[in-house]
Amino acid sequence: MPPIPAQSIIVQEMYEAAAKSREEPRNYLGMSGIGEICPRKIWYGFRGYSPVPTEGRAAMIFDMGNRVEEAVVSWLRKAGYHIEGQQTDFSAHNGFFRGHCDGMIDGVTSRRHILEIKSANDRKFKAFRDNGIRAVSETYYAQVQCYMGYAGLERAVWVVMNKNTCELYAERAYFNKQDFEALHRKALDIISAQEVPAPVENPFCSWCDFRLWCKSPLEAMQIRKTCGTCAWLDMSLEPKCRHPEHAFPLKKWGISCEHWQLKNGDIPF
Repeated sequence: MPPIPAQSIIVQEMYEAAAKSREEPRNYLGMSGIGEICPRKIWYGFRGYSPVPTEGRAAMIFDMGNRVEEAVVSWLRKAGYHIEGQQTDFSAHNGFFRGHCDGMIDGVTSRRHILEIKSANDRKFKAFRDNGIRAVSETYYAQVQCYMGYAGLERAVWVVMNKNTCELYAERAYFNKQDFEALHRKALDIISAQEVPAPVENPFCSWCDFRLWCKSPLEAMQIRKTCGTCAWLDMSLEPKCRHPEHAFPLKKWGISCEHWQLKNGDIPF
């Protein structure tokens, strides 16, 4: 068998490095995901269940989105817009529901706007441009509704870049109090749920990070051992660990301890 070319080894090593660098699960429910159609997916992510491993190339695609954000902010400033409050933290439900906006922008109209920056491939970009962002992504809509609601603002603007062509699309959103309050309640329901919610079947199930936990739990593997996946966690009233030897209230997920026990044993549900 001929040796593997050095250039192939270099590429493979970069893919492996990208896969290992995937962000650790959050210790809170993110506002960027509260608009997902399936509450089970949101609950698994919030509790810190280990997702299906991400390939290195896919991890690189996610990272490129962060690079786009930096570039778009730079171009907006050069175009004369004033931007501040990047990564402003919003939180609710004792800090278990949180989000970080891309910034607050002045100069769009007389009112300050929440700024949210996205990137998309050519197909998705055209869908946003032709149909409007909410029609394509209820998740993006929910995200800015939360940011506006908790920031006390009534306007937001999305700027989307086509990753294939660098074409840009901008769209404004208006605050909807009813939608915001529904999202606020939805977050509380998921945070306080003691058992995994019922799934909502949708076209994206086969791509879900938690499809093994949902459909084939015997094939799933829990890597991260924290309070969110522990049988002793009680979120029904006040978040707390109810282990008889060291019960205590929780403000966020703790690190692994000697009493950690996967909820319902080796087969989660």
